[in-house]
Amino acid sequence: MDISNTFKDIPTQRLLLYLVILGIFPFLAALFFFWSGLDRVNELEYTVQNAHELALKVERKQAANIATANSYRNADHFYIDKNLETLHFLVPEVDALTKVIENPNFIEDESTRKRFEFLKGKQNQLTFAESNVQTHPFFQEVTETLLHPVEINQTDLQQILTLIEGRDIGPFKAPQDRPQLILLNFKIDKKSIREKSEVYELSMKVLKREFS
Repeated sequence: MDISNTFKDIPTQRLLLYLVILGIFPFLAALFFFWSGLDRVNELEYTVQNAHELALKVERKQAANIATANSYRNADHFYIDKNLETLHFLVPEVDALTKVIENPNFIEDESTRKRFEFLKGKQNQLTFAESNVQTHPFFQEVTETLLHPVEINQTDLQQILTLIEGRDIGPFKAPQDRPQLILLNFKIDKKSIREKSEVYELSMKVLKREFS
């Protein structure tokens, strides 16, 4: 087969078109491989960047966890028993009732006596029950649930929140030996106004976290 004759049989314009296509093909192929390689480079850079950001997040989280653990390392295991369960509430009302009952002219009144005994007794003190104890490698968690609601005023509320949240509120200063306490449930309802002070009923659930 004579190739020269074959080329002679092809019209000149078509032959030029074939030559242009043949000339462009290597360029297109090179361009394709270039863009494919560029995509792989971009993908690699994106992966490296994500890995770097993830490493920074992990590092920051670990640093925060270490700082948190260190800040609670010397917490008192019996903090709730000593600081929360020993509180007495509605002191102005208790003082007023004490004066009434101790007055020689006081006429015995059952409702007054019951109210006084309620405020002075365990029924109106914080009493927690522990449940759902979970032990982790570096800390232990336990749920502390208030066994019964208590009656408080605004001053009492400030004191309770100071002890739980670990920040100064009103006249109260946060203790230094507090474990990490997280409010899981906190419900407060207004009951009445006594001794020129609003009375609220409080119930709550707290997560106590202790670090080893």
